[in-house]
Amino acid sequence: MNDIRVSADALLRFCRACFEKAGLAGSVAQVTADNLVFANLRGVDSHGVIRLKVYVDRLHAGGFNAAAQARVIAEDAATALLDGGGGMGQAAAVAAMDLAIAKAAQSGAGWVSCRNSNHFGAAAFYALRAIDRGMIGFAATNSGPTMAPTGGCEARLGNNAFAIAIPAHPHPPVVLDMATGAVAWGKIFVAQQKKQKIPLTWALDSQGRPTDDPEAAARGGLIQPMAGYKGYGLSLVLDIFTGVLSGGGFATGVRTLYRELDTPSGIAHTCGALRVDRFIPVEAFQQRMAEMIELLRNCPTVPGAERIYVPGEIEDQTAKHRRSAGIPIHSALRQELAALAVELGIPECPPMDAGEGAH
Repeated sequence: MNDIRVSADALLRFCRACFEKAGLAGSVAQVTADNLVFANLRGVDSHGVIRLKVYVDRLHAGGFNAAAQARVIAEDAATALLDGGGGMGQAAAVAAMDLAIAKAAQSGAGWVSCRNSNHFGAAAFYALRAIDRGMIGFAATNSGPTMAPTGGCEARLGNNAFAIAIPAHPHPPVVLDMATGAVAWGKIFVAQQKKQKIPLTWALDSQGRPTDDPEAAARGGLIQPMAGYKGYGLSLVLDIFTGVLSGGGFATGVRTLYRELDTPSGIAHTCGALRVDRFIPVEAFQQRMAEMIELLRNCPTVPGAERIYVPGEIEDQTAKHRRSAGIPIHSALRQELAALAVELGIPECPPMDAGEGAH
């Protein structure tokens, strides 16, 4: 089966239909689908529809509570704590982010943690919600243990992730979206599906040895932390800011996405928003950001480097391209999605017609 391209709109409709068939209410199905397709549009395919099947499997098995709604446990003017009820991480994190933005609008800054949640996909999806309000957005999550602390050989921490989105009009927002491992598990799964080797710096096998075999990494292996002990330290701090601070799961108290599908993950998130105009006028901030971006872009390049990019710029360009040209779906994933459509009794996501494009 050959690789295809699908329109973002068609893929979004397909994902929503899958989630509704699996028991999610329309609004939760929509935001979860939005998050997955957002990642594919930006070229972060490791967090896109490659996760669709395991999400559906978890909904069927009970690891995701389809009926859950995030609720406020405690709050004051600038902070809040939510309980996700074991539901979809996307819905819980949107609730946390939007509450942080609302609090920042009044107090200048908002900080909201959410416990008892699940995998929330691409972190930038939430941080970017603050941009249109003239705010800096922050979103972080912990995850099931897949990394050992420096010097260890057994998983104790997750490939914990965070994103920061900074307004930079007229340029695209500066977006730093990263996990603390050398790579996301999703990229290893993509390599599995494509039957490609992985760099030796990505993962360890079950014996703690660097491996270029994605199958060996997936069979009881570990993600290597980025930058050695620095990645370990950052993962630890993010686990504290999310799981420990919220009273939720942390370290080995969190379950990984692909195991124990019938058990809630116990994941925790923290979202924040910061009003720029509580420091300097928005127009002055935008001018200073433009100066910063131009300073970086004008840096002389080393041989072989085409140009300088700022964080988030490549993803923004990729999203614009994929909006018109379609999202590539490789053959193994296409087969998986086709089988899922049969399982759920819904039409398969159609390939993009010649001349078709999202508008």
